[in-house]
Amino acid sequence: MKKRIIGIAAAIILAGTCLITTSSFAVELGGVDIHGFISQGFIISDEYNYLAHNSTDGSFEYNEVGINFSKELTEQLRLGIQLFSRDIGDAGNNKVTIDWAYGDYRFKDWLGFRAGRIKLPLGLYNETRDIDMLRTNIVMPQSIYPDLLRDTVIAANGVGLYGTIDLSSAGSLEYQAIAGQVNIDNDSGFEKYFEHRTDVFDTVVTGDSDSDITYSGALRWNTPLEGLIIGISALQSTVDTPMDADFGFGPFSGNTESDNTFYTASIEYTWENLVVAAEYQRYETDSIVSNSSLTLPEISTTSEGYYLSASYRFTDLFSLGAYYSVFYADKNDRDGDDLAVRSDAWEKDFALSLRFDINEYMIFKIEGHMVDGTARVIRADDNAGTDEDFTYGVAKVTFSF
Repeated sequence: MKKRIIGIAAAIILAGTCLITTSSFAVELGGVDIHGFISQGFIISDEYNYLAHNSTDGSFEYNEVGINFSKELTEQLRLGIQLFSRDIGDAGNNKVTIDWAYGDYRFKDWLGFRAGRIKLPLGLYNETRDIDMLRTNIVMPQSIYPDLLRDTVIAANGVGLYGTIDLSSAGSLEYQAIAGQVNIDNDSGFEKYFEHRTDVFDTVVTGDSDSDITYSGALRWNTPLEGLIIGISALQSTVDTPMDADFGFGPFSGNTESDNTFYTASIEYTWENLVVAAEYQRYETDSIVSNSSLTLPEISTTSEGYYLSASYRFTDLFSLGAYYSVFYADKNDRDGDDLAVRSDAWEKDFALSLRFDINEYMIFKIEGHMVDGTARVIRADDNAGTDEDFTYGVAKVTFSF
């Protein structure tokens, strides 16, 4: 009861904040377009510390801030940069980072070139996941867009080609191809994710992770049926992580070299005020653990995730959305027969979202989740329970200009 009261109080406070008069506006200074956003959320869970390490008590450690600057130097050349910070429990901690920054030269509609820090086109929404105004839900489906990996897969430092090919009566085809290196900040959530994936070996990350060249590509078909988009995307990255672990023969210090490959198939259909989307993803990991004197056998795991979502805008003020998201940590052990806690094998999440557009610059959302399975529950966050089912709620207010 106490937790429910705290959650209701937080929602009322956030809703009240939305009613405060504000005077937001877009900014242009010296030909430079300036846009930004500030989001503050509150999350509370009834059983496990989910997303935030203290969400069973209710947590305001759930926010994002971003500001971007862009300038069109010629009709073909554009420069831009975005500074970003976020807090999600004990990850991020509002550390300011360069989210993206690149020069973009478009030779033709079918051929453009980018260089710098480039957003990675993984799935439908990875490039736009920070733009809260574009979607109804607060927490994106964790089967495809895990928040702890957000900073690791959001962008790469490198070069890319892109373009749109006109297919005449068959619609059009958009493509992207990127080669670069991802920045791996262990404090952003990657360390927690890595240690969770290898928890059975009591793994502890002991230093900074590093990556080889990352490759990413995407094709998106704008079909002849207006509003229907079909896409495929992929990402491949090799990451080296220093660690200590216990493999049953005593303490082990060394490195884990993980070859990670994501494959995602996507479909989205927009009809008037209705948006329906579905995505499927396979995440393959081949890991080799070694030190100067020993190399252990390769460990291969394939995770699997998918979701179906729908949202409808009833009025200019109110939108309603829902999704059902499923994730399996190992598609070959969906029932958790090989795990100490069986429910760590899966997560099935039903989410219901309410969005209120207070004005052009301010929105308020509230969302509830019913979850079966604990595959995304981080055991290190004081989560020692064995219950298969839990619920959590989130409220969030976003200001943007």
